[in-house]
Amino acid sequence: MKETNILYRLLHFFIDKKNHTAWMEWPLLVKMRFHKPNWFDNGIIIVILFSAVIAGLETDMHLLKTYMHEFHIANMAIHYIFVFEVLIKLYAYAKVNSDPAGEFTVSNNAIGRMMAYFTNGWNLFDVFIVLIGFVPLLITADMGSYEAVLATRTLRIFRSLRTLRVLRIIEMLPQLRVIVDTLLRSLPSLWVVVVLMAILFYTYGVIGTFLFGENLPTDFGSLPASLLTLFKIMTGDGWSDYMTENAKLDAVHPHPYLSPIYFISFVLIAAMVVLNLFVGVIVAELDSTHKEHANDKASNGMKELSNEQILADIEAEQVQFQESVSMKITELRKRMSK
Repeated sequence: MKETNILYRLLHFFIDKKNHTAWMEWPLLVKMRFHKPNWFDNGIIIVILFSAVIAGLETDMHLLKTYMHEFHIANMAIHYIFVFEVLIKLYAYAKVNSDPAGEFTVSNNAIGRMMAYFTNGWNLFDVFIVLIGFVPLLITADMGSYEAVLATRTLRIFRSLRTLRVLRIIEMLPQLRVIVDTLLRSLPSLWVVVVLMAILFYTYGVIGTFLFGENLPTDFGSLPASLLTLFKIMTGDGWSDYMTENAKLDAVHPHPYLSPIYFISFVLIAAMVVLNLFVGVIVAELDSTHKEHANDKASNGMKELSNEQILADIEAEQVQFQESVSMKITELRKRMSK
């Protein structure tokens, strides 16, 4: 490494040539490379949240017109912070050539290590956000051209996409990661519940269209309208009003008996049974995910210990086990001697 390297000089204080085995003592670039908690990522989280707040404020047209220049400067600063984040992580991938914990295999070639950056889905997501972030910066921030900006406001959609980076917090917070993992792992089991719900909706939708189509043409006039109304009813919104309207004697086709049976049975089955099945599947998967993450954490903790520490812990457990067995044998002999 040459001292003339400008990037090296900029990041020199990040680099510690000691080869530590505990990740808490790893230099910053190594933590960034292997996605361990570090102050740089924590700072990026703050910038992401600030970016989301700015995007929310920009939805107020009065604020946007009054403080357009300030918003433009803030957006430029945020965007180039994200650019710097991508560049420094690329540098970290290229620079770090070994994993102190031995969890990952690292290429011996600097280019290969840098290309490994693009094999991570979150990293590709970051690059995508950075690239589309250049498009809105082409829009002028001049107050006199405000109407021109409004005419091209669709370009601001690219800037608003930057708020998707809030999703990055999922990767950085273990608790959120457990929940998202649970939802993703629940999908294969939920398809049976989804099929059951589809059958239920279709059956009740067809019946509702035939029974109440002329009474409430807006809500039950067609099968798609009936399905949308049933989805609304499933949330508990206004189902009693629909039941009452169709049970009235002055309706086009009154159903004083069928209407209560139809709506009450649907609410009981859809809202109370099917939704509880969804919850049950997710809760069961959540318990499994918690156990898996706990095992991974324990496994990683073992990797961070030196061989001497692991041996000492095993020997201590062995001594405790032998003492316990000796006590039980002694107690059993005393009983037999009586």
